[in-house]
Amino acid sequence: MKKIFHYYSLNTEWLYTFAEQIGAKVVDHTTVVFPKEIGKGHCYFTQITTGVSVFFIDIELQTPLKICRQTSENELYIFHYDLSEHVNLIKINNKDYEIGSYDKLDLAIIDNQIESSYKPALNERTFALRILVDKKLLTDFINKFKKKEFKSSLKGESEKQVFYHYGNIDSNSTLLIQSLKTVSIYDLSFESFLKGISLKLLGNFFNRFYEVENKSKLTDIESNAVKKTRDYLLDNIHGPFPSLIFLAAMAGMSETRYKAKFKECFNITPKNFFIEQKMTRAKELLQSGKYNSLTEIVYELNYTKLSYFTSKYFEIFNRRPIHDFIKNRI
Repeated sequence: MKKIFHYYSLNTEWLYTFAEQIGAKVVDHTTVVFPKEIGKGHCYFTQITTGVSVFFIDIELQTPLKICRQTSENELYIFHYDLSEHVNLIKINNKDYEIGSYDKLDLAIIDNQIESSYKPALNERTFALRILVDKKLLTDFINKFKKKEFKSSLKGESEKQVFYHYGNIDSNSTLLIQSLKTVSIYDLSFESFLKGISLKLLGNFFNRFYEVENKSKLTDIESNAVKKTRDYLLDNIHGPFPSLIFLAAMAGMSETRYKAKFKECFNITPKNFFIEQKMTRAKELLQSGKYNSLTEIVYELNYTKLSYFTSKYFEIFNRRPIHDFIKNRI
């Protein structure tokens, strides 16, 4: 397997090292055409705006190749979008991941302070995009990003905070990247097209990131409304489960929003919360010694089938109701 080693920067200085490693030349300060002994296809690099550059990869290898990215002093985050219709391998922080649209896990975000490598599959079209972003532009994002990895820096230096993320591209971004297949890199409009797509991809990612973050914040009004429905469930634990429509209306929300907010507040769905509380109440009744049979308790809790009650009780406590039942001796 042929290994090449390179680093990233926001300008083209790194591209010449990359091209030399694979035995190619840089054309027009942007394009690297792969030599036939390695495969076919090309890479394209350009700076989009201050602090943001993009590296486009469209190749089909005939020789096994491992592209090893080394750390550098450049403070960057790398957004790797992979829409190859097969699995490629990416190694981050000494851990292997499968990446590509075939596997549905097609987005990796990597701190430039973590070494990584990329192994495109043989005899398959590898189609990927790497957007390089100056860390200074992402201070708010990285402060709020939850998936962080810590890595000790060089001896004598203080510990630095680095991270990586591995997940999914949204459907809209998938369509944007696929549209790159419709334009040749030799087309005069390609560079402008690539820049526009790249900025939209970043926009989509951050819109989703901050949308999720905003949704996760319960307002006081929402919190009080959800707690009101919880109290209603507890006060009516002997009755049947009221519908989600009823509870959502009580909270003044749509069903979907109410269910999401309830789970966010109590880490459980309304229905499962009700069942858990009902089974807790059932255990109290079973151990109270006031009933002559299990059937009486089943009816007390508004169930009609002992078998259903038994299955729910077992789900919660991993034991059957009969094991906790204390019969009335009077």
